[in-house]
Amino acid sequence: MSQSDTLLTFSVFQQQIETLSDSARFERLYDYSVNALNQSKYPEAALATNGMLKIAQDANNQILIGRTYMAMGNMERNQNNPTKAISDYLKAQSIFSSVGEYRRQLRALQRIEGVYISLRDLEKAQYYCEQALTIARQQKLELEIANIYNDLASIEDIRKKYNQALHYNELALRIYQSLKEEDSYTVSLFNRAIILKNSGQYRQSADIYQQCLKAAKEKQDVELEGMIYINLPNTLLLLNQLNEAEEYIRMALTWANSQSKSPPYYQNIYETLTAIYEKRGQFQQAFQYQKLSMVYRDSVMNAEKSRQLIETETRFQTREKQLHIERLDEDNLRQRQQLAWLTGGAILLTFLLGIMLLQYRTIRRVNGKLAETNQTLSDANERINKQSGQLKQLMRELHHRVKNNLAIVSSLLYLQSNRLEDENAVRAVREGQQRVEAMSLIHQQLYQTDNVTRVNMQTYIDELVRGLMQSFNHQDNFNLQLNVAPIDLDVELAVPLGLILNELTTNAFKHAYKGIDTPSLSISLWKEDQLYLEIKDNGPGMDVSQWQKPSRSFGK
Repeated sequence: MSQSDTLLTFSVFQQQIETLSDSARFERLYDYSVNALNQSKYPEAALATNGMLKIAQDANNQILIGRTYMAMGNMERNQNNPTKAISDYLKAQSIFSSVGEYRRQLRALQRIEGVYISLRDLEKAQYYCEQALTIARQQKLELEIANIYNDLASIEDIRKKYNQALHYNELALRIYQSLKEEDSYTVSLFNRAIILKNSGQYRQSADIYQQCLKAAKEKQDVELEGMIYINLPNTLLLLNQLNEAEEYIRMALTWANSQSKSPPYYQNIYETLTAIYEKRGQFQQAFQYQKLSMVYRDSVMNAEKSRQLIETETRFQTREKQLHIERLDEDNLRQRQQLAWLTGGAILLTFLLGIMLLQYRTIRRVNGKLAETNQTLSDANERINKQSGQLKQLMRELHHRVKNNLAIVSSLLYLQSNRLEDENAVRAVREGQQRVEAMSLIHQQLYQTDNVTRVNMQTYIDELVRGLMQSFNHQDNFNLQLNVAPIDLDVELAVPLGLILNELTTNAFKHAYKGIDTPSLSISLWKEDQLYLEIKDNGPGMDVSQWQKPSRSFGK
């Protein structure tokens, strides 16, 4: 059963396999659970794994029990339940260890390590990696040793210990080459290109990407070829080879379209195109690509679609049960009519008593089905509430990470400005830093409040302006008037508004108050038919002729 197959209802599937042997039924249930998991149909996957566990336990077959726990761990990991996933994987690896199934035991340990990597608990991830490596060495499983070296390389890459990461990667490459595992060798080489890029060795990274691309084309490995098209432009950007970067990222777009890839692929592609056009100074086109990347980002995290999917599935299941009840009623009516023709007047009283008994049983069956339906709806609502909370937490975490990333960018800009000697360059970098901090403040608000999509402009403008006052030493003897209405704005509008406010306020602090004894700044924000922002200072201003002169000023 492939991923694209239409998944049968579990009851129908059970009927198809009920005459098979236990081992055959187990394998069919395993395939069904994988297919259900690929289609995010978790209730069906759970029913399948429960059936697998019963078969395995009845047969007291430890290998089948271990495989069942592995399937359960995969299901819990897909549903973002890392604690339960790790528990199931640990049960599986313990069982495989007891029966000497070392390769399966290694796979279980690697799954545990993968969960910890996704949680960024690198100490525990390394612990399980080293456990797996010890077992693989004892059993002289060379291919598994190489796979574990690749995992260790990923851990060290995340830690930014690039020399150690490259060392583990080199060990894996040597083993793959000696075993003539060409596919694994090429994938490991692809990982090496990523590590080299992260470590700042851009030219070596680009060369290895080209080597991987040649191998992928020779083997007609379309998936690897597409991944190279997506990743290579990031290295070329750092080498300032913008034309080549655009050429490959457009190949990635063609590949994604031909393969019907999911939204995260398109988000990465349009983010790269945004960076290319920003570096060229073509900001209008960069802005257009940024909007496209945001569209795909929103589709990835769209809680509404997830909720609608669950509701649709629930409605489908409810309708199936209703149709079943209706069929039962029709069968009962047909039986009553047949009994009426066969019995006759002599047994009319008995017939009526039978009808009453039959109706009573029918009502009980219907009530039982309705109780099952209500339970299904209750479970669906619980899943919706749980997923809504998870999505809200993910959004808050996303804003937190964006704020942290912007803080890092701001710090890098500040450090860079300290190394510059040209005052104009220092000023430009510092202004860029202030703009980044203006955006960072928005994301800080979003993850500190329950509302993860809208920004309170009263709090935001107050913190932004007072931060700028402190930066320009205008805290004493300064008349600040803030008349900001209690308005919450969507983050897509709050970011450009914050940048405009930052630009105008910075210009006031820089140019307006020379020779002014009592500097004053008034900021008003209100909404009528449209949104209005008014910024006034008591500086000398700029005459019309000066304003009309051509200028390359970013603020103007």
